[in-house]
Amino acid sequence: MSEEQPPEFNVKISSTGDVLGVPKNKTVLAVLNENGYRVEHSCGHGLCGVCKVRVLEGEPVHKDMVLSPAERSEFMTTCVSRSKSAEIILELDPPGTNDEAILESAVAVVDNSICVACLTCVRACTFDAASIDSELVGVGGIMGAATINTEDCTGCGLCAAACPTGAIDMTRFANQEIIANFEELLGSDAPVANTPRIVVFACPSCPASIEAFAPNAAKPVDLKVIEMPCSGRVDNLYMMKAFEHGADGVIVSGCETGKCYFNAGNINAEKRVRRTGDWLNNVGLGANRVRMVHLPQDGAEPFRQAAQEMADELRGMNTADRKMES
Repeated sequence: MSEEQPPEFNVKISSTGDVLGVPKNKTVLAVLNENGYRVEHSCGHGLCGVCKVRVLEGEPVHKDMVLSPAERSEFMTTCVSRSKSAEIILELDPPGTNDEAILESAVAVVDNSICVACLTCVRACTFDAASIDSELVGVGGIMGAATINTEDCTGCGLCAAACPTGAIDMTRFANQEIIANFEELLGSDAPVANTPRIVVFACPSCPASIEAFAPNAAKPVDLKVIEMPCSGRVDNLYMMKAFEHGADGVIVSGCETGKCYFNAGNINAEKRVRRTGDWLNNVGLGANRVRMVHLPQDGAEPFRQAAQEMADELRGMNTADRKMES
């Protein structure tokens, strides 16, 4: 922690004048929720921006990975960010103004009945949230199954993607939830001639770069974006399901190498992309239908280049396929 950043500070609520102390072992989000102030949240780790709140006075210490410079001049993410000033004033409605349910953070869950206690999840988890409990009953009645400490779980999904038996899923970004996106995105409209359909699995640091994409008018591209908690959540099944539902290509976008919030998510994703490419080669579809793209925080141009290059390649491949069929 920076010496300039007080370990404790106060949060003042503009609508009520309430002053709430934020101790060093609690987040602003936790303190607000404990005192009845409804703040919607999702990832809990500064990766989605859902819990951002407008700052009226004070100097935040931004620790998120998603807010743009312009947003940081007005907002702070309450799940991870702190305050450099002794007091920070936030714009929030009084307690009880909105009683809708708060969206909870994603965590991993284990189906013990198909867990083989193989330790894959333990090795995959970079936050030591996964372990093997010898008292739990696993597949076939064997003693020992995986368990997840939800207090330590970051909801990245690395363990779920790595689990060889499918025993681990997520409370959000669950398998069925992600697969349902394919039908919605690829089944809702018919393919357009000469317009490759590319499914993009986007980690939380990438949406702004992807949203800035503007294809060459003469070379159209139909992007179908599926947001993920981390690129490491993308497993081989998702990539193959995308093709099964009519995608021409798949891009997995993640953080720059060495800058993944979850330490190894983008590295694991790249390995799976290569493996999927090998499978596509083996069936004659071509490995260049899938690629991993590591994007810096301001990655609009690198993403544009990667998407346009893939679209051009796919356009050529689809033309060649049609000639062979005729």
